[in-house]
Amino acid sequence: MAVSTGNYLKSIYDSSMAQGAKAISSDFTLAIDGFDDEYLLVKQAPWAELTAQGEIEVPLPLGSVGWQPQQVKTNQQGSIALYETVAGSCSKMLVDLLTRGGKYANGETTFDCWIYEGTPEHYLSRKRYRDCFLQLDVADRDWENRSQPLQFTGTLFFHYFGEDEAGNSENYR
Repeated sequence: MAVSTGNYLKSIYDSSMAQGAKAISSDFTLAIDGFDDEYLLVKQAPWAELTAQGEIEVPLPLGSVGWQPQQVKTNQQGSIALYETVAGSCSKMLVDLLTRGGKYANGETTFDCWIYEGTPEHYLSRKRYRDCFLQLDVADRDWENRSQPLQFTGTLFFHYFGEDEAGNSENYR
């Protein structure tokens, strides 16, 4: 049985509205350096925040324990999804990312990118991801699926050091 009164619920509502509009998950783009127009192919990407890597258990007298945070986690990962085009734009970009130069002794390379709250032209803020690489799952093609664009999904591995920049716009337009 609810015991909330109208006045109490209004006070919660007023406090919530005073914090401002909520961020919408879809209001982002991710642009890989050197592949400026392909940001329109990125359907899903991780939005990084700096937090502790985990906990350290600290023994205390009489058999009790406490917690202490570990170092800040800068090596991060998250789900990514990319749309493919009929012209194979995404596949070409993925090959270019693998073959454009060798940062490591085995010839593999990484890339840097910006993730925007908005678009590269108009954004509220953006974050810098460094030394990124993709591990993608094998894509599924399906004769019966006439309702969904072809997607490549997998994991984006990256480093985020809290490099945030204020936007160039007050909105996305």
